[in-house]
Amino acid sequence: MEAKASIVERFNRTLKTKMWKYFTEMNTKCYIDVLGKLVYSYNHTWHRSIRMEPSSVSEGNQTQVWLTLYGQSLKESKSIFKVGDTVRISREKLNFEKGYTQNWTREIFTIHQILSRNPIVYRVKDLSGEIIQGTFYPQELQKVSDSGFYPVEKLLEQGKGMVKANI
Repeated sequence: MEAKASIVERFNRTLKTKMWKYFTEMNTKCYIDVLGKLVYSYNHTWHRSIRMEPSSVSEGNQTQVWLTLYGQSLKESKSIFKVGDTVRISREKLNFEKGYTQNWTREIFTIHQILSRNPIVYRVKDLSGEIIQGTFYPQELQKVSDSGFYPVEKLLEQGKGMVKANI
């Protein structure tokens, strides 16, 4: 599973920039002795995103910093699916695939779990009960009624007027 860590990646980039400025100025690549000073410099530099220095953030102003970063919390969205609902998953089209081809999987899934995040995301499982890896946004799912009809996708073998196996 790949996790997003954009804030940490941004810190790493900023620290590396400071390190390379030091390397160039001092004509060395030894940074262990000055790493503490570089981190101190980072923590005492004004940050555009929080509109202050990180060293100025405290328990007393953490709410204000949060609002500066993320704004007013969005109203809590309601789930449009329920656990047990049957859905199809949006299909990713290939570059040269025709626009009129199917946009949704033929396979039907069921909502397994609702994760209360902002926005709400869903975990699904296939009809055999196997949980599908990853989470899905509401716009990636399409509610369907499970009629119990499952079309044959491929005939494996056919004997004298009789189907031997199908998928």
